[in-house]
Amino acid sequence: MIARHGGGGVVEDTLAAALTSDGADTAPTGLRERKREQTRRRIIHASRVASLEVGMERLTIDMIARHADISPRSFFNYFPNKEAAIAGVVPGAVEALDQDELDRLPDDIVDAVVAIVVAVLGRHVDRSNGDLRREVFVRFPELLDEFRSLWKALVRSATTSVAEVLSQRGLPAEHSAVVAPALVAMCVVTLRSRLEVGALDTPDISLAAADIADALRLTASVVVGEH
Repeated sequence: MIARHGGGGVVEDTLAAALTSDGADTAPTGLRERKREQTRRRIIHASRVASLEVGMERLTIDMIARHADISPRSFFNYFPNKEAAIAGVVPGAVEALDQDELDRLPDDIVDAVVAIVVAVLGRHVDRSNGDLRREVFVRFPELLDEFRSLWKALVRSATTSVAEVLSQRGLPAEHSAVVAPALVAMCVVTLRSRLEVGALDTPDISLAAADIADALRLTASVVVGEH
């Protein structure tokens, strides 16, 4: 049986694990791979700093290359465009949360869904320089579009984890099949919309989890006619 937890602190802990790690746990071991990873992170950092300085529209590949001390041609060995570099898209297999991660989720299902969605997305965002990363996503929420190629897999992974949580908490499988994708879709749209309108009180998405969850609850209550 899944462990039950309450309180916003568990949500913040779950999201913080996904969003504030320095990524050392996934560092490559070979010398060539380490050098490539260092260059990739240098490009990401340069892209984010430069984008905040001059804005997304004015930023060029030449500017990023200059900041990162690479050639403009080398940039394209790592990223297809400047937006992907700023977003810091991390390639790799998309996986659902494991049982240990599921056991740490809060009791409230809305809080749990928010934690799952952000955790899954967080695995494919470069996790170095956390404050800088959060700042660019809040200022440029359209960066989420850079995950479109991964989006189906990310949503499928999050949906699988939500369905597992619903099942372990007693919801029949036929209901989970309908409810899980709907909850994930609502969470994704809510996160994006809150970023776009600047409604979050903090650039730290992990600390804004309660705001996102409250927006989800309000949306659901309107749909069912409680407001």
